[in-house]
Amino acid sequence: MSSSPIIELIREKLDIVEVVREYVPSLKRAGRSYKANCPFHNEKTPSFTVNPDKKIFFCFGCSAGGDIFKFVMDIEGLTFPEAARKLAQKAGVEYGDERAHVISPEDRERLELKKIMKAAAAFYHKQLFSPAGEKAKLYLGERRLSKATVEKFELGWAPAGGKALMDELKQAGWSRDLALKAGLITEREGGRVADTFRGRVIFPIKSQSGEVIAFGGRVLDPEGMPKYLNSPETPLFSKRKTLYGLHEALPQIRRSGRLLLLEGYMDVIGAHQHGVDWAVAPLGTNLTLEHSGIVKRYARDTVVMFDDDRAGIQASVKAAETFMEAGLYVRLASLAGGLDPDEYLNEHGRAEFEKRLAEAADPLEFRINLFFKARPAPTAQEKAQAIGVLLETVARQTDEILKSEWVKTLASRFGVEEASVLKQLRKAAVALPRRQEGPRAAPPAMPQLERDYLQLLLRDPAMLESSGAVKPEYFSSPAARRIYGALLALPPEERADAPARLSASLPEDAALVMQLAVTDVGADAGQSAQTAAGAARMLKRFALERRLKELKSGAMTPEQLQEYSRITSELKSAGRE
Repeated sequence: MSSSPIIELIREKLDIVEVVREYVPSLKRAGRSYKANCPFHNEKTPSFTVNPDKKIFFCFGCSAGGDIFKFVMDIEGLTFPEAARKLAQKAGVEYGDERAHVISPEDRERLELKKIMKAAAAFYHKQLFSPAGEKAKLYLGERRLSKATVEKFELGWAPAGGKALMDELKQAGWSRDLALKAGLITEREGGRVADTFRGRVIFPIKSQSGEVIAFGGRVLDPEGMPKYLNSPETPLFSKRKTLYGLHEALPQIRRSGRLLLLEGYMDVIGAHQHGVDWAVAPLGTNLTLEHSGIVKRYARDTVVMFDDDRAGIQASVKAAETFMEAGLYVRLASLAGGLDPDEYLNEHGRAEFEKRLAEAADPLEFRINLFFKARPAPTAQEKAQAIGVLLETVARQTDEILKSEWVKTLASRFGVEEASVLKQLRKAAVALPRRQEGPRAAPPAMPQLERDYLQLLLRDPAMLESSGAVKPEYFSSPAARRIYGALLALPPEERADAPARLSASLPEDAALVMQLAVTDVGADAGQSAQTAAGAARMLKRFALERRLKELKSGAMTPEQLQEYSRITSELKSAGRE
């Protein structure tokens, strides 16, 4: 974390609760703090905490934590200078080119990567309107995209030659290593490199704040493979955490609370061109728990509409089950006639498309309708097999009331006893493989007394003035020694922001510092002072007892005998107080 007068002014002017709530609308008061499901990992029980007094956040599930700048950096994938500039604008503070803070090597690299991606996007866009891009323009025209839409999504063309972009970047002074790290060029055998995208229509992939972080490319050569190609994973880009079109769709999603999940680039672009501007798409049809976490932040009403073919329908159902595992309500919609969403919009218009969205059904109803559409008069065996498959969807539903209603629906639609469906459901639930969220981060081991004492000091750093007799070596935990030593070293005027400052100066202990700082100690100021004084005495006593044990473990020198006698006398004297 950086500090400067401007950074401190931004921190002072902004309420961290209000900033976080823009991204996590479900944030609610819980005692002195605010809680919600964590926006950084999938969870069913809220463990994400915001402390307005300390101006910090912390998740007890994944250990994400920090101050208002760190939150914006993590949730939008920004560097510190970018987050500071964004928050300065929100606070009404003139940030300018202020550079009092030190840019970390990681931030510097991310800034350079963003610059080279911007340069690449400009190159591809320029190529689209050059003679070399004529074939690409014809393709986009056939897909009925207007020039305004092409400009809005900054579509481009990657020339078919092997090094057109590489030559452009080299001439502009960009290094080969940076281009490789950005995924713009690919290394081949013998150390040769070539452009990653060649002979493809280019779709810039943006972060939610609007910066180009990757590219997708569609080949126009019928013999070219693969048909679609995405950038590789980079420090800027993770396919599992990115939704195409989110930057363009976010204003409407925030206003309406609804989100439409489509299958691909052209579906999203076509939807936006027709005014359905709350549409986004995963990069490929595999929806992840990370994607559901993004959706959960912004949307109350989510509809999935993938292509109306077997693969698209299967992907829709799989996406719905992923959403359900994340505790989200979702509906599925499909289009008649095998048309893609952008084709349907071009043929029938927005009004008819919205009617299809309005007919969206919950995942179970959607699957039941598909079954009876294919088998209007199923046999008893077909019914039993279908119920067995459908119960996998029911078993993944985390809402017990909805699950109960789904059991009734299955029994009614298939004309069987509800008790039989329930019995089969129990078997399905046992056999169902569950996706794991991953192990929760365990804080470093630390004696409870030392944890309690540090919590008190982080809650009220003024107590440090009366803790002068406590020395860092009194703590048995190395982490506690580091944290306490760093607290003592802070100038008095900086101690009010101790958690954020310590997490920056002690990155290995940052999660523990934040956890200690946001945990409610449940005592008033008078009780805390009394508790802290008692804890200080106990810390010293335990430290002296540990030293005695060390001395007794071997033969003592004359100096050690004197130390042993002094400690023994001190402990006896303390016991009589």
